[in-house]
Amino acid sequence: MTHRHIIRYLVGLAGLGLAILFAPQSAVESREAITQVEDYLLVSHPQSTQIIIQLSQDTPYRVLTNYADQKVVMWIRNATLNPKVQTITFRDKYLSQIQVQEIKKNVKFTLQLKSKNTRLVHFVKHQPEQIVIDLKSNVAVTKQVARKKKQQTAKSSSSASRLAQNKTRGLLQTDSEQRLKSGRKEYTKALKLFQSKSYMDSLKAFQRFQKKYRESPLLANAAYMIAEAQYNLAKRNPYPNYEEALAAYQYAMRTYPDSQFYDHALFKTASIYEDMNYTLEARTMYEKGMQKNKSSRYNAARETGLGLMLIEEDKLDEAYETFQILLRKSPQNADAKKGLFRIAQRYYEAREYKKALKIFEDVVKRWPDELNEQPEVNFYIGEIYFKRKQYAQARRFYFNLVNLAPESPNAHRGLNRIGDTYLLESDGMSALTVFNKSYSIDPDSAESQYAQIRLADVGIRFPALPVKDLVFEVSPYYHPYRTYEEVSKNPQSRDILAEATFSQGSAYYREQRYLEAIEQFKRLLPFEADSKFHQWAKKYLQLSMVQLIDQYARQNGHLPVLYAYADYLTLGIGELNRVQTQLQIGESYKAIGLNSEALKFFEKVKFADVNGAYTDRLFLDLGEIHLNENRFKEAERVAQTFANTYKDSPRLPEAKIILARAYLGQKQYDQSIEIFNQLLDSKNVDAPKIHYLMAETWFAREDLRNAARAYRKTIDGYNRAIRNPPDYVQSAYYKLGMTLYMQGQTAKSLDALMAGRKLFPDHRLKNWADYLIIDNLDRLHKKEQAESELETLVAESRDDLLQKAAQSHLKVIDWEKRLKELL
Repeated sequence: MTHRHIIRYLVGLAGLGLAILFAPQSAVESREAITQVEDYLLVSHPQSTQIIIQLSQDTPYRVLTNYADQKVVMWIRNATLNPKVQTITFRDKYLSQIQVQEIKKNVKFTLQLKSKNTRLVHFVKHQPEQIVIDLKSNVAVTKQVARKKKQQTAKSSSSASRLAQNKTRGLLQTDSEQRLKSGRKEYTKALKLFQSKSYMDSLKAFQRFQKKYRESPLLANAAYMIAEAQYNLAKRNPYPNYEEALAAYQYAMRTYPDSQFYDHALFKTASIYEDMNYTLEARTMYEKGMQKNKSSRYNAARETGLGLMLIEEDKLDEAYETFQILLRKSPQNADAKKGLFRIAQRYYEAREYKKALKIFEDVVKRWPDELNEQPEVNFYIGEIYFKRKQYAQARRFYFNLVNLAPESPNAHRGLNRIGDTYLLESDGMSALTVFNKSYSIDPDSAESQYAQIRLADVGIRFPALPVKDLVFEVSPYYHPYRTYEEVSKNPQSRDILAEATFSQGSAYYREQRYLEAIEQFKRLLPFEADSKFHQWAKKYLQLSMVQLIDQYARQNGHLPVLYAYADYLTLGIGELNRVQTQLQIGESYKAIGLNSEALKFFEKVKFADVNGAYTDRLFLDLGEIHLNENRFKEAERVAQTFANTYKDSPRLPEAKIILARAYLGQKQYDQSIEIFNQLLDSKNVDAPKIHYLMAETWFAREDLRNAARAYRKTIDGYNRAIRNPPDYVQSAYYKLGMTLYMQGQTAKSLDALMAGRKLFPDHRLKNWADYLIIDNLDRLHKKEQAESELETLVAESRDDLLQKAAQSHLKVIDWEKRLKELL
């Protein structure tokens, strides 16, 4: 159904409630040439049986009767058979079976009659299109048979009547004596009390009868009736105690095992044990009854009881087989039908949806009208299809529930489920339409708040829908975050609060606001560990944290990566197992010098990276760790191995840098400079960084002139559009000034150091630069400015050595001033 169809329903049926709100799309959109036999029904009456065949349209048919063979055949021409229409065996007065076949675009019905005397009348009904067949007995034949029986009976009764008259007088006298001796009058009186449900008076009357008429042939009946009275008295109590009734049944069965009531008592005893949860005793009594009397009228109920006990014991497969056997014996057994529904519901509650669906579909196929009689079943079937992501099928059953039982407990929820299916299929307009209607139903309910949350979700996911204020409640759609907050402040249930919290977190996640998303998802962790909200929280906390760490790593924010990871570990919901994330955490540890922690994560990556996607990157990380720990020979070996193994890798320049730095560490300056020059001739390299590393090499070689030149190229070459230049650029300013200072180029040194201090006042070299600036000022005879700088340095520096040097320098300046005054 498109959103246009739904809107048409809403506008046309506004105010009429859920009962006719939605309907599944019709399967018949135009009149077709082929007629479909959609179904047939059997209706039994005391004097007739009616068969109603439902058609998609009017069509010709032909009936052929063969009463001698007790058979009627009807051909429906140019017709097909709905797959649900099956051959069925009936327990009916006139009919034993209906066979249905589709033969070359014709449908054949074969009616197997129970009697040759059955006759039929057939006719057509319209709107809806039906063929109706009435089966009745042949009255004329029946009357003729009855007259013959009456004549035969009259002949035999004439001769017997005289003998009967002679015996009657003696029998009347004997019967009067027998009645007095058997206490029949008192027994009848007690029985009438029982039948009028005066069970206490009946019990007392039967007990008096037992004491007074100890030789009565009715004593057995009285014993069983006492047990029945005890049972019915116990049932009246909200908390029944069946002990006395059970003892009475046991006494009656033990004393009068040949009574006609024995079988009934055996069944009743088993049912009492079942009510008392004495499963073993109940099963024993049920099985005993079935073995003792294989044709007992209670056997079907016994089999049902056994099946229900299996359900209570969660032996659902055995219970299902028990009811299947029962249905083969009695296809219309109502208790077996209820048992199958109960089994399906238990499978559903146990989340064994495949088994539940199989039984639900079996039951619906056997008894298609059950979906009308038990509309809640539509919800269960819809939920199973929903969980299996078969959303179109799920909608069909949710629609059935909403239309058939709009007042049922799950109808409003079913309506929201319809909206969920559209949302999951990314049909934003249809979802908006359904949730808008749901939101207007019972506004103070939890389901209405659920719809309100989903309207906000639609606003987040589909912000550009053509929403009209006159048709929709637009506020949740246009103001989703405000909606989440409003619902969270006054939720109708804990689950609704969780839904609002999760939706708000998901909205932040969608907008890449990962820190805010994480805070929302954290609020769901206190839910039970097996609840969907806790599971969702774990999943999306992991996803959010992975994205946040990736975001920080791309910005070289190594400390934020580690802070985020430490915060995640406090949640106690497991590790972050994404390989790339583990690598990023390891590289952050490496960047701050915690190499042992970095290696732990690199080992995890090596083990988990089965496809070798990060092997080259691990090589480089390992090489850098060797450099950081001054294991230059090992670093050289790693870099050489990488260069030989991954000749075409885009990371080859990084390996060459490691190799050059390894040579630098081993004081092999020429090899290091040679590699750096090769890199400068390459494409796609960070030239300013290469110049900086060359400067470091020249400086180590004590070639201050080339070092200063390389530091200058670093400063001149970096992209000044970058707001936060990398550390090597910042260091280049300070080191250029220091190198020039060492060469005696005082003015140039002062300019470089002043520029570095102005641009990067928080750099680690700033304090020593301050001291060199002072010395440069002193050399340039700017004594007052130097003295001011020294006073500031003494007051602010936290480096003891630097502070002492500054104090000493300040004293020297002060001594020079005094000396000058004296002269």
